[in-house]
Amino acid sequence: MNNVQLYLAIGVPIVFNGLMFTVLAVMTTSRMAALDSRMSGIESRMTALESTLTTRFDLIMGRLMDLDTRLTRLEERSHRS
Repeated sequence: MNNVQLYLAIGVPIVFNGLMFTVLAVMTTSRMAALDSRMSGIESRMTALESTLTTRFDLIMGRLMDLDTRLTRLEERSHRS
């Protein structure tokens, strides 16, 4: 085995492993960026849903308070009679 064969036997696997690591790092980074963009879209939709639910909850609570007031008035009327 001469020097060129030795250099190739050592150098080729090192270069190949370096290229594979680089490809893996680039693919992982791009997938993480895609996941991050999807998560930010989901976060904005969840915020909108939370706002809608809060509005509806406040509306229902207002109606329940009105109903409680009406029932209290009816109870007072029935006790006066």
